[in-house]
Amino acid sequence: MWRLKHFTPKEQPSGLEGRTIDVGNVKVHVREAIAEGGFSCVYAARDMVNPAKQYALKHVIVQDEESLELVQKEITVMRSLKGHPNVVTLVAHAILDMGRAREALLVMEFCHKSLVSVLDDRGAAYFDEEKVALIFRDVCNAVFAMHCQTPPLAHRDLKAENVLLGADGAWKLCDFGSVSTNHKCFDKPEEMGIEEDNIRKHTTPSYRAPEMWDLYRREVISEKVDIWVNHIFSYYYILVLCNCNPILSIVLLDCHYFFI
Repeated sequence: MWRLKHFTPKEQPSGLEGRTIDVGNVKVHVREAIAEGGFSCVYAARDMVNPAKQYALKHVIVQDEESLELVQKEITVMRSLKGHPNVVTLVAHAILDMGRAREALLVMEFCHKSLVSVLDDRGAAYFDEEKVALIFRDVCNAVFAMHCQTPPLAHRDLKAENVLLGADGAWKLCDFGSVSTNHKCFDKPEEMGIEEDNIRKHTTPSYRAPEMWDLYRREVISEKVDIWVNHIFSYYYILVLCNCNPILSIVLLDCHYFFI
């Protein structure tokens, strides 16, 4: 599935660059690609009515029913969180039937930087405590809004790549394709197999909560996985005290922890 990368232009032009496209009630002129994934790409785009408005246009090739479900879920989640200052705003969307395949277009607010690019620009310096607290506060506010939904929404893929800096100076959460509302203890072998596959495909190993590593512990997997990730997230990406390592899963499973 799609993952936001550094905001670096692609070396070769792509299919939508230079085109003018209607998405819902918005008409945009597509500019350069700024991020890409396996079957998707994100472009910078400008409003044709008001050229001063800039958007991010996400273009997804919908290959099958599973990828269609992921896109629809992302749209639903973004619509439910619309207006929150720490969630990237969905401006318009469309799912088009192109015959052999479907394509999804999501017009979103444009954010100039990701937390990854800010960390890269930081060099050898450390963030001061106030800046760390502001980033952490904004991410927590977005997660809190998700957890307050009915049923609670677990993001499941919190990481620096999915935190963007908005034009208003607020940090905003994006990429809701991994969201889950299936909060339960998976105690049947067939359920475990399905959930293990979901976890493998839609989460990042370095940020998985302990209960996601070993389903045979038969612990409830819920929105609380985001609370665990928030601590890992702040430790690794903001304080930058050490790098993730290949034995992280063993470290996570061997530690003692509890949820409050």
